[in-house]
Amino acid sequence: MSKKPELENKLLPVLKHIFSVCWKKCRWHLILVVFTSIVSGYSSAALTPIKQNFFDSVSQAASGNGTMKRTLIFGIIMGLFMVFMLFINGFSGVFSENLTQKLMGQLGIQLNIKASKIEPICYEDSELLDTINKAHNGISAAAGLTDAILSIVTFSLPYFIFMGFYLARIKPLLFLFILFTFIPSLVGQIIRYKAYTNLEKIIAPFRRKTEYYEKFIADREYAKETRVLGAFWFFRKLYETALIIMSKKSWETSRKAALTEIGVRFMQLAGYISSILLLYMYLINGEIGIGAFAAVFSSIDQLFNIMESIMNFQVGSISQNLGMIQNYFKFLKFPERGGVNTDIISSKVELNNVSFTYPNANKESLKNINLTIEEGESLAIVGENGAGKSTLVKLIIGLYLPTKGTVTIGGRDTKEVSAGSVFKNTSAVFQHYQKYKMTIKDNVAISQTNNDVSEDLLKDAIKKSGFDIENKTYADGVNTMLAREYGGIDLSGGQWQKVAIARGLYRCHNMIILDEPTATIDPIEETRLYKKFIDMSKGKTSLIVTHRLGSAKIADRIIVMDNGEIVDCGTHDELMEHEGIYKKMYEAQAKWYVR
Repeated sequence: MSKKPELENKLLPVLKHIFSVCWKKCRWHLILVVFTSIVSGYSSAALTPIKQNFFDSVSQAASGNGTMKRTLIFGIIMGLFMVFMLFINGFSGVFSENLTQKLMGQLGIQLNIKASKIEPICYEDSELLDTINKAHNGISAAAGLTDAILSIVTFSLPYFIFMGFYLARIKPLLFLFILFTFIPSLVGQIIRYKAYTNLEKIIAPFRRKTEYYEKFIADREYAKETRVLGAFWFFRKLYETALIIMSKKSWETSRKAALTEIGVRFMQLAGYISSILLLYMYLINGEIGIGAFAAVFSSIDQLFNIMESIMNFQVGSISQNLGMIQNYFKFLKFPERGGVNTDIISSKVELNNVSFTYPNANKESLKNINLTIEEGESLAIVGENGAGKSTLVKLIIGLYLPTKGTVTIGGRDTKEVSAGSVFKNTSAVFQHYQKYKMTIKDNVAISQTNNDVSEDLLKDAIKKSGFDIENKTYADGVNTMLAREYGGIDLSGGQWQKVAIARGLYRCHNMIILDEPTATIDPIEETRLYKKFIDMSKGKTSLIVTHRLGSAKIADRIIVMDNGEIVDCGTHDELMEHEGIYKKMYEAQAKWYVR
């Protein structure tokens, strides 16, 4: 059996998926587009025989074989038909634009749902980040392809069917001659498809870099620091370098495509001139009448324009966009995190011979970790920066899965349980917490969106975090907007940290983690906060990650990490009896805690 062409193999599954989405989510929009476009296609073609009757009536009236009344009637019919076409084309355009927007929204939702199911560790891989970037561009490309396919099938195809029958009745050779003129265009578009598919693979990483550098130059979050440090020109140079590479690669592809298109257009021009000459010969030889000649001659421009639109724009859009759309579907096929849905009752955690390596890394970040955390125990994880503390926490809560060994929560292996089941009763406040441009209420309650907001739990979480909601700065209380660009206010780093902690406390949990979220709070205030946190977490498993050892001493047990390994374990007093890393670090930091 012969192998299907590459374009067909890739196009058909794409169309099946896109139109499945259209039918399920945008059914009436699709029906309206198809109906108005078909009517528009047939109407555009039907205008040609109407013109022929009008021109024949004019010719007959001029020669004395007809009446002006008949000419006037055909003129009115043609005028009314053209008004009808104006309206139907307008409705078709509006419905088509509406369908495009709805489709892009639905494809965007699919992409985001897919992103939520991918292993979090995959976001450490630059290849996935490039794929996501390309997938986002694939959404608009998919909308463009859908518009092109619908235009070809529902407008152009009815138009050519009608014109085919009409011209076949007059002179079949004329229509076949016009069709053969556009074969080179089809070949040219296949060349364009391959060129732009390869281009997208090359420029996607550079496009992601330019978007990243743009944030440093113009984004509100980075603008002040960029200006103060005088780093604007540094980032601009990086931005321009990436942009130049993108432009160079795009130019090379566009130049090749343009040269191909120039050759194709010369062939089309030759075909157009030949068609006019052929039509003229039929008239001179008396094979067609003056009405048919005038009607076909006045419509041949439209016929060529529609064919050119199909080959150079619609098929061109398909060939150019299909490469980008493939990236969208490549992302949809990306492996998801599996596992069964189950209720994990106990928060006891066990790590057995656990090692972990980040994607594309050449060394292990964690090595042969063995650790048991009892239900209701408070555990502090300490060590210098880069020791592996945060990575260990991500494995303990099941956010990352071990490269080697097993992690069990409540006796269930995190590799065998769904992410939703693992996270269901876990709350965490990470070092790099999010500052949502929303109200205080939304910033806190976002951690428990599966239930209606409980005002009592909300106030309790805010109070326990130490955030002073009664301060006159917050005129609207919990409804105060935390974003100046939306008419609200901004918070200091310390206040944002308390909002993040309130968010973690608001979530229902039997295990909670504070992963160094207090970096901008002074050591004494941090210790007070952690003491309060331990008191609030009685009966629940709680983890504190910190490099400030004064805060760690309040935990039931402390583990000390160095270079991805647990090098010591015990209470504060037990660890101080050892001549190890913990004692050296604590003595070096002791001055921070002197009142």
